[in-house]
Amino acid sequence: MRRPAATVIALALCLLAALGSAGANASRFDVPTVLGVQAGAFSAVVKWRVDDAARVVVEVGADERYGVWSPTTVTQDAAAGRTTLTGLEPATTYRFRVVARWRNGTRAESKGSFRTDPWPSSLSATVAPAAASSSSSDPLSPFVITPAVPPGLAGGSTGSPSPSSSIPSSAAPLVSSAPLQIDGVPLFPRMVWKQCPTYYPTSVAAGINVFLGSSCSGPGEQLAKLAGQAASTVDASTPGVSGPGLIGWHFQDEADMSVGDAANLPDPSGGGRVTFLTLTDHFSSRAAPPPDGKKIYAGFLAKADVIGFDTYPLEVRCTIAQIDNVYWMQRELVQLAQGKPTFQWIEAARMEHCPTGDPTPTDVTAETWLAIAGGARGIGYFPDYWPEEVRNQVTKTNREIVALAPALLDQVVNATWSAANPVRVGVRRHNGALYVIAVNTSTAPATASFTVPGLAGRVLHVFEDGRTVRPYGDLTVDKLPGLGVAVYVAAPAGW
Repeated sequence: MRRPAATVIALALCLLAALGSAGANASRFDVPTVLGVQAGAFSAVVKWRVDDAARVVVEVGADERYGVWSPTTVTQDAAAGRTTLTGLEPATTYRFRVVARWRNGTRAESKGSFRTDPWPSSLSATVAPAAASSSSSDPLSPFVITPAVPPGLAGGSTGSPSPSSSIPSSAAPLVSSAPLQIDGVPLFPRMVWKQCPTYYPTSVAAGINVFLGSSCSGPGEQLAKLAGQAASTVDASTPGVSGPGLIGWHFQDEADMSVGDAANLPDPSGGGRVTFLTLTDHFSSRAAPPPDGKKIYAGFLAKADVIGFDTYPLEVRCTIAQIDNVYWMQRELVQLAQGKPTFQWIEAARMEHCPTGDPTPTDVTAETWLAIAGGARGIGYFPDYWPEEVRNQVTKTNREIVALAPALLDQVVNATWSAANPVRVGVRRHNGALYVIAVNTSTAPATASFTVPGLAGRVLHVFEDGRTVRPYGDLTVDKLPGLGVAVYVAAPAGW
């Protein structure tokens, strides 16, 4: 009778030892280890280690909402690795987390932060196209989880809006355009026009990173006071100027009306320098032609490297009902610019052209994201002085743009949605993640309904507050308040 008991005890001890060993092995690779971060002005290298085979990605952003994923690295065993994060901005604090998904499907993470270097004194600006986005769904990876088809959408149906309700055929598909690049890295410029140096600290704190000239000082003072803090341009009539942070020149404001013929513009040139041009909205089919006719625009578009415009629904057109022009005119300019980066000036304070009310924080936010949804690769705020509540909102919006900039400057995806609905939509893809910008152009609540190719049921997170929205295959339906904005983010497949 004692012999079986001894056998049972021995087996139990062996089992406990095996479980203990398994537990030790499980804890051995419980979380990835951050070995260090090496940051420059426009990029950072995160060094990490995992103690078993894993898929590893680094998420990065301006705060712990993160928002941007690196390409995925696959390890076949314990390994040390390094992930390069690009598209960052100088003098900016970033949060990141190294996320590992183990072979058993569980995931773990380690968090950290770093600050990029100040703006270099010597900058090189170009408008060459950005490199193609890398996919994070590595076919070599054994850990990719294929999203399930949502209930009621058997056979892969997306439930997309019918062709008869989609964007009119007269509206050309939105295309990708080149971003502005500084030292070879895409940058999302957030600009003010000819600001006095007294206000530089306030604007830098609000997230302005490019200053187009100065109205009450010479270019030398402008460049000296912004050194290490932001980039600058000087008037195109002063091509011999040099100094820290200089990236190029700006032409006369609204040159299509103030100059009339692009042949009359200065012709500055220099390696590593670009030209900025602001037009009125008369280039658009939605606006009357300028005095010299729309034929003048071919010359202006050929003359400049970075091309913007202003339309100002409240302060020039005198009604918020014209806010839809912000989106459609931006799309039109993207087409006309033929791959060059475009931007739009957003009305941010009273201009005394209209008896209507001043732009509110809600108005400024809606216009900003409408322009970006329409394809803008940069934003300017005009005039350069803002009421406190608007300045606070500009600061908040700029922080979100900084966090999402690598994605906002990446590949455009053409979604399907109804132009009869007041919600306008723009989509980007970056390293396998999808970013959907939806803006309600009505002051009344509206339903956003759009289909994004490749969404495939991935959960969307609203970037501002983390709210989740579950799509039906490629179709998403959501509610937006009047002039409401939602930037939806879908993580790469498997994350």
